[in-house]
Parts: sequence; structure tokens; C-alpha cells
Amino acid sequence: MSELSSLFVKLKMKQDSLKRFFEARPAAPIPDEDWAAWWNSRDMYSKSTLQDIPMSSAASNGEVFESCLQAPETFSLIKTEEDIYIFTSLMFSENYYEILPMLAVLKSVAQYMEPGEEGVAFIYDYFWGGAAVMAHLELSAGKAVLKHTKDTSEMDEVLVNEANAALQEAMDALSGKETD
Repeated sequence: MSELSSLFVKLKMKQDSLKRFFEARPAAPIPDEDWAAWWNSRDMYSKSTLQDIPMSSAASNGEVFESCLQAPETFSLIKTEEDIYIFTSLMFSENYYEILPMLAVLKSVAQYMEPGEEGVAFIYDYFWGGAAVMAHLELSAGKAVLKHTKDTSEMDEVLVNEANAALQEAMDALSGKETD
């Protein structure tokens, strides 16, 4: 049986850029070389080719994130500081097919970024104490790249520690502990 992986998203972008992204409708994802190379780099049972990428049925990108926040079983949190937006979902998803709509939404953030703005998102085995990475996305103005990262040891240690701390806040909320 698969175990739920956690999602960490960090976007460094101006509030007006982020607002435009949240207000926009989810864009139809187009399978391209980036999607295919990432998909082919993943180890999974009964893998088929990635021909169609399901898209979110939400009315806006913001609604996609809001739906996670409204689902208490995901233990999702938002944290904002000036031009930094952090979204975490402790119990996000357990399989590759389920994460595709969110990855499509996250890849589309790059269209709303201005030069100098950037972001990162990754789905990994935080809750269960593992280091396996399902997906790792790097974002900059007009560019979204799915990395072939399989383990958090391949990632920037400071970023992984930041993600772990942010997800620990969700874990503390789950267990009823107070967070700062």
C-alpha cells in the first residue's frame, strides 16, 4: 500500500504576480519533453506512458490551494511574509497520477513570474520519515522544470530543512501543539 507524501511549495514573487496567478483559471497542461523525461525517471508500478495530464477542475488556481486548506485530512497550511508564499500539505497524495493536476498548476506559476522571481515545490516522504522524492519542480520567470530528483539528499540541505520545519508546523497542528 502506498503512503501519503507531503507537499512543500515556496514562491518568492511580488504580491501582484501571485494575485494574478491565484485569480487565473488552471491552464490545460501540455505533455512535453520536460513532463515526459520526469515521468520516465520515476519508479512506479504499472507505469503507462504520459499522454494526457489531468487538469484541475477548479475555477481558479487559488481555489486549487483553497481546496487543500478546506480538506482537514491534508493538514495544509499557508504562511506568507512580504513577497514569500509558503504552502504545505502534510498528507498530500500517495500516487503519481493524483499529483499531476497540482504539478500542472504549479508549473503554470512560472507564466506569472517576473524576472528575479522564483519558486520551488516538491512532494516527498516527510510524514513517514523517509527521503524519497516523488516530484521536484524549480520555477523562474517563464520557466518551470521538473527535476529528476529521487532523494532529498540530492537537494539543497537548507531548502530541505526549511521544508521539514514548515511541515513540522502542520504536524504540530495535527497533534494539537502550539506553534510560533
